[in-house]
Amino acid sequence: MANSFFGEVYFRVSKHLGMLPFDVIKKKHDPNIKFLIFKYSNEIRNEIKQDKELKEKLKES
Repeated sequence: MANSFFGEVYFRVSKHLGMLPFDVIKKKHDPNIKFLIFKYSNEIRNEIKQDKELKEKLKES
């Protein structure tokens, strides 16, 4: 889980809530935690997309 997408999502949610990633995984069906998982997964997807776009621009120049 160390370098995985959902590993990063669970880590960010756990950091946000001040709990261990293991507890986030255990409680991932809780509506509040589901919302945070959705929020942070979209945030990470956008970061990955921006990173790819930046790399493409750097290759072009």
